[in-house]
Amino acid sequence: MSGKRQDARVRYTKMVVKQSLLELLRTKPVAKITVTEICEAAGINRATFYSHYADPSDLLQSIEDELVEGITVRAQPALSGGGTDMRATLRGIVGYIRANADTFRVLLSDTGDASFQSQVVSVMERRYLDFWQAFRPEDAEGAAYIYTFIALGSVGVIRRWLDEGMLRSDAEIAELIFRLSAAGLAGLGT
Repeated sequence: MSGKRQDARVRYTKMVVKQSLLELLRTKPVAKITVTEICEAAGINRATFYSHYADPSDLLQSIEDELVEGITVRAQPALSGGGTDMRATLRGIVGYIRANADTFRVLLSDTGDASFQSQVVSVMERRYLDFWQAFRPEDAEGAAYIYTFIALGSVGVIRRWLDEGMLRSDAEIAELIFRLSAAGLAGLGT
């Protein structure tokens, strides 16, 4: 069997297994999902599952890692500093979320993994705190609170947008997040 054919089969198997877990996550948390349930939903045997993942939590972590990497790649212009257009960065991130809406909708839901939201929030935290330090070095602790407020508010906007079927465009949501964040900072006299 050629390597490419085998790779395609492995990719397909992983995709089906991930979709099966996401479907199960719609109704219950990962801690209550068994390997047997995933295998039945995916139409694979347990040996196949265990050849790729240790358990449902490992599978979930794999999905989350892919999404966080996707966000990080799109946030890279802002993370690297310089004269970054934050609106363009936000549009890229929101577009990525739209492209993976079903997965984000599940993972940011009440039955999703609470740590996923923390991973997403932490993507730009260091850059924000460094930026803040450059302008207000006396208030490093305050910066962490402000970032948490902005980041969790942004996640809330994204959750609502996903739950409502993404009726607004990516640009509208990115602009809303940008303006809410800027208004919040402006209110602090920064």
